[in-house]
Amino acid sequence: MLDRNTFMETLRGVAEIVRTSAQPLTREEILGYFNDMELSAEQKDMVFEYLSTPHEEETPETTPETEENVSEKPETGESGCSRALELYMEDLKGIRQYTEDELEDMYDELLNGNAEVINAVSDSMLANVAVLADEYASDRVALEDLIQEGNIALFVRLGELCGIGAGSGYDVVAEAGEAVNEAMKTYVSQITGEDDSENAVVGKANLVKEAIKHLKGEGKDVPTVKELADYTHLSEEELADILNIIDNVKPVGFKR
Repeated sequence: MLDRNTFMETLRGVAEIVRTSAQPLTREEILGYFNDMELSAEQKDMVFEYLSTPHEEETPETTPETEENVSEKPETGESGCSRALELYMEDLKGIRQYTEDELEDMYDELLNGNAEVINAVSDSMLANVAVLADEYASDRVALEDLIQEGNIALFVRLGELCGIGAGSGYDVVAEAGEAVNEAMKTYVSQITGEDDSENAVVGKANLVKEAIKHLKGEGKDVPTVKELADYTHLSEEELADILNIIDNVKPVGFKR
């Protein structure tokens, strides 16, 4: 079984190699970094297409830090967003725009196992990734790094959803947004050194939500706390607290 964390770390590293390489990498060179992983032919195609396709443009040159400007906030454009985000969003306008019906069809195809639509679905969500990244960006966490983290998380989650079944109850937009949001929160925590306790709670909440979906998929009604405890190996007391959080917190993710 493919280890998600190892795969994401490798994908992140290879993405940086591809970005900084003086010469384009061949398919064999790119996939060579994944030799130790059991990737299917479809997954290999997905990895190569993702890494060989520019998913973000270079961010505009920044003014060198000086004593006068080091504490200044990022330049803001007319829309109120950072200037870097405005330029990036302008570049994304060249990506094909799909109708709601086309997107819904692609989501169903993805869930039913058509890996060929992953890149199209991913491209349709790049603007959402960028907007979410701008909310997390600061003088300590660069926008372009957050966008890359979000794009990788998006790609990985779409790959996980591929083939899960259109009747499984999974919402592609919600699942993708949740994955990107969590990836950015984790990245910010790693860079700033902030307490990971909130991320730990969120991780358990995601585990419980996955368990609920899985147990429902087996034809059961809403699973009991005991059933969830048996599935997740969490105590019933901890599960009660997590279920309360899930019920009362509005998830942060993509806008449709």
